Amino acid sequence: MSYQLALFYSAPYGPIHGLDFATSWRMQTTFTPSEIRIIVTGAMLAMFLSLLDQTIIATALPPIASDLNNFSQISWVVTAYLLASTCVTPIVGKLSDLYGRRITMVVSLAVFIVASALCALSTSMLALILARALQGLGGGGLIALGQTVIAEVVDPRERGRYSAYFSTMYATSSVIGPTLGGVMTQYWGWPLIFWISVPLGLTALLITERVLRKLPVRHQRPSSIDYAGIALLCGATTALLLLVSLGGKKFAWTGPESLALAAAVLSLGILFIRRERRAAEPIFAQRLLRDPLVRRLLVINFFFFGAYLAVVVLPAIYFQVALGKPSSEAGFLMIPMMLSTSVGALLTGRYLRGGRYKPPPLVGLPLAICSMAFMAMYADSVSAPVASAVLLLYGLGIGPVFPVSTVAAQNAVESRDLGALSSTLAFVRALGSALGVAAASALVLGLASEALPPGAGIEDLVRHSLAPDARAIVARAFGIMFGAIGAVLAVALALFARIEERSLPTRRDAPRPAE
Repeated sequence: MSYQLALFYSAPYGPIHGLDFATSWRMQTTFTPSEIRIIVTGAMLAMFLSLLDQTIIATALPPIASDLNNFSQISWVVTAYLLASTCVTPIVGKLSDLYGRRITMVVSLAVFIVASALCALSTSMLALILARALQGLGGGGLIALGQTVIAEVVDPRERGRYSAYFSTMYATSSVIGPTLGGVMTQYWGWPLIFWISVPLGLTALLITERVLRKLPVRHQRPSSIDYAGIALLCGATTALLLLVSLGGKKFAWTGPESLALAAAVLSLGILFIRRERRAAEPIFAQRLLRDPLVRRLLVINFFFFGAYLAVVVLPAIYFQVALGKPSSEAGFLMIPMMLSTSVGALLTGRYLRGGRYKPPPLVGLPLAICSMAFMAMYADSVSAPVASAVLLLYGLGIGPVFPVSTVAAQNAVESRDLGALSSTLAFVRALGSALGVAAASALVLGLASEALPPGAGIEDLVRHSLAPDARAIVARAFGIMFGAIGAVLAVALALFARIEERSLPTRRDAPRPAE
């Protein structure tokens, strides 16, 4: 759910090229309301395609493995997309700052469309995995660019509304993706889940390409691209994601493979940080990280998205294993939380039009924390409808953070850094999500190990028939997990309470340049 302008003259950045930032933002190209609607529609469609392709594949994996006669490598169909999309996210944002949003969006869409066709045409598992990696490169770019393009064309006070739309797309894709993938695979075959992306991608390309020509291109310095930094970042990110994806499943956390990956993460990460400090155009702009507001928002996003995605992914297993509900009913029990998350985000988007952004999360996060505290205490005795209602309150409290974390960060940077900022946010969110789900899964498995077969993973919980005593142990393990998520959200709330609130300007707030 990618998510991602002006500061007053009194902001701590000072003049920019002889003009204060509010003035420079005023002098940017303006768009008519109809052009803004066209751009927003195209950007949302492109971003929705990328989000949908992360979830629609889930229910199609068994038929794909059977058709291609390869079950041992089927997990790489998901992992390849995840690795590629996460690695490319911060790079695409920086490239859009250097070459412009339009050309970067067009290339990302073109790569995504071609890769989708290659996925549909794949006749072997290796070909499909490689095509999925290519699709991840395009999809990661679309997630990074969606919020950036919106920030270029929409007033700061209106961005919350559009960020809420993106949050709704995250929730929608996570609900309808697996269902849509299952229906398509059952009745028309799994290639259709990839073919459908081709006409939708072409539509997004036609919608946005012409209008985005009006966006300015601020930098044209090909020599400034930090290729060494890109290689180090991709290496460190790949090693980290492989560690959290395969650790505890394909090999033990303390095994030599895990230790080797951990060493690679550490060494490549240190080399990347040293490289960033020397690069002329670092991937993560140092001037962004010098702002305490941006730094705190990045940390908040890391913790928040880790906690959020753990509650999106794991409660479906909780409903099935701990409460004994079938998989179809477990999916329906999750829908109220998804809908309430969208409602919370949409209401917050309307509130942000008043120029302030701190109050909604300060009200919503305590509600989410209390819902997790309730689940921590009663996870082994609550009924499924009550648990679903409590998760509904969790979604309502969590929803405001989505638009606020994006708008507040974008409001704190210069226009030339919007791509770098939005892609850095997306990168931090992706890492937080991956690590959050991995940590929550490891916690549940560790606490419930005595009730599970040796070597069982989190997905194996729903494949084994457990005795009532074993179900109770699993339920208590999930209760501790819910409590841990509440604690993480409490940390995010404490950090958010300390951030500075910088009023969101409008076009009329910006002073006119001197005649």
